[in-house]
Amino acid sequence: MVMQAALRGSAAARRVSAAAVSKSKSKRSFGAHAAPEWTGIDKIVRSYFPEDHQLAGAVLAGYGFLITGAVLRGKMKGKPEEEPVAASTAAAATSSGDIPPSVESADFEAFLNNDAAFGKFLESEESMMKWVDTLSQD
Repeated sequence: MVMQAALRGSAAARRVSAAAVSKSKSKRSFGAHAAPEWTGIDKIVRSYFPEDHQLAGAVLAGYGFLITGAVLRGKMKGKPEEEPVAASTAAAATSSGDIPPSVESADFEAFLNNDAAFGKFLESEESMMKWVDTLSQD
């Protein structure tokens, strides 16, 4: 019996000390805070969208509206007309015989059969570079 009285006494003592400790602790609010005082443009915007998720949705919707408007505007305008390309320097160089004519050209076979013209093309670095430049223009 003495043991039980001692245990009851210690349990009561624990309850009293736990109550005293809990009264002295500050209450935790786990992330809750007072609403901030908005000023300026924030005050106007927050009057329509008070929660953070509402404001984020409004910003995303605004960007979506702008992007959609830009895409639709581009589709309404259509593609710009292409300007005719001026005669390139490749045509002038081809007639001089420094570089080979186009593969689709009727002169290409004649160029390959002409040993002097073909040999001159292979030996000259300048004519080779002109030919590479005409390939990059196409």
